[in-house]
Amino acid sequence: MKQIVMLEAMHWNEKSWARVMSHAGRVSLVQLEGYSWTGHTEVWQEGRCVHCTPPKREPIQLGHFDQMTFGSVLAFTTIKRAWPVMKSQHTDLVIANANSMAMAALFFRTIGRTRKVVCLVGDYFPLQGTLAVRVYRRICGYLTNWLAQRADEAWFISPRIPMNSANPHNFLVPIWIDDAASTRSPREEIGYVGMPSPDHALEMLFEICRKYGYRLNIIGDSPYLQTIKSSAPSGTVFHGLISNQAKIGAILSRCFCGYAIYRNTGPQNYSYYGFPSKILSYLTNNTPVVTTDTAHFMNVIEKFGIGYVVEPQFEQIEKAILDLKTRPAEFYEAISRFRAAWNADVEKFHQERLAVLLEDKI
Repeated sequence: MKQIVMLEAMHWNEKSWARVMSHAGRVSLVQLEGYSWTGHTEVWQEGRCVHCTPPKREPIQLGHFDQMTFGSVLAFTTIKRAWPVMKSQHTDLVIANANSMAMAALFFRTIGRTRKVVCLVGDYFPLQGTLAVRVYRRICGYLTNWLAQRADEAWFISPRIPMNSANPHNFLVPIWIDDAASTRSPREEIGYVGMPSPDHALEMLFEICRKYGYRLNIIGDSPYLQTIKSSAPSGTVFHGLISNQAKIGAILSRCFCGYAIYRNTGPQNYSYYGFPSKILSYLTNNTPVVTTDTAHFMNVIEKFGIGYVVEPQFEQIEKAILDLKTRPAEFYEAISRFRAAWNADVEKFHQERLAVLLEDKI
């Protein structure tokens, strides 16, 4: 049986991703979240999780030092976490997030513990801010480019990421969207998932919910949210950070709208180059979206009738939310059709790429 190892963080539906790939081989998913330094390992075979370790937190938090060393601390920590898997088997393929986890993957290839490496490039931070920030981002960009060049393939989350030509074997990777089998029960609430910032325009959402009496659910937290919390309409539920997808689904199954507005829709915003993970949560639970034309993925929203793409202006946001409220069944069906078509392409992509990457070495 082919052996695949995924070195990933915790934000892009990695469990379902591992499940999809497990039809091509045995998948060991090693996850480590650089913000909380908490991780665990799962093993998937033939679409089933056959082993799962409990979450384990690193005893020392080294986030700032990790930044100062351009991800070296997270790279070494990833090696430590993945070593029990890597030493027990000869791995055919490692798929790893840039930059830190891709460093670890290339190390494993150098010492002969894996045949091939895929470097997954999931974000890009534009060169703006203070001089120190610009220098830091420039160096990180060079490092990402270096890692992508040396991998056997480079997979990019968005075609807008500038380093997508670093490796001639580069591909745009689609992300699996789960089906939470949400019910058709009445939906009267609005949901927001994320780490609130001024760019997310929650103040306008507060005003709309107050004006029409909609109950607002905020899943996530940030220092900025704490500064505006007192201005939220009465009845707003602050759920805090939730990683349990079943709990998130229980909340979003009551929501007729998922909110994903960005004030800055241009290339100065890092979201312009990324993949809107909050929208994965909404579509998983058949919750239509009101969003802005920020990430490349947004071009499918209105094309498939699964929400609205608007300008970050109060009147347009308000109009879209009111329309979503009047046609829940129509959007429910549209999301179900879209998800089936999208996931068929996800499966096709992985079948094609893994057939190449896992071919026997000549």
